Amino acid sequence: MIALAGFVHVPYAPPLILGIFALQLMLAFAITAFGVMVAARIKQMQAFFGVMQMVVMPMFFISGALFPAAGLPRWLEILNRLDPLTYAVDPMRRLVFSHLNVSPAAQHALNPGVTWWGWHVPALLEVAVVGILGLLMLGIAVWEFSSGD
Repeated sequence: MIALAGFVHVPYAPPLILGIFALQLMLAFAITAFGVMVAARIKQMQAFFGVMQMVVMPMFFISGALFPAAGLPRWLEILNRLDPLTYAVDPMRRLVFSHLNVSPAAQHALNPGVTWWGWHVPALLEVAVVGILGLLMLGIAVWEFSSGD
């Protein structure tokens, strides 16, 4: 996706590319930790793939990676705020929009940000949420493997 950014007039600025890459590494770590945590309990490989698709795909769609999370129905907004992927997608979106020249109305519609009860969550806190969840799930995975059958 980064390689295609220029086709939609996103500049290839080194801070943007490095920031997106770092955020993607953090997200990859958290998703991998989740997968290892789940794999520690599942005995059949086919069941693991089914469970991962059943969990990860809805998380991806609810996170706002494919569409802005503004104007969602209340129940979907709640699911969006509970979705850990939301806290990786929003900093990436903020980073890209910080390098674009768009109108304030377009910025507000396409990059609304994540709020908790009206408070706009800072990007560093969102990144910390993803990192802490990744470390927590990795810790659970290590514990499950060490106490396994």
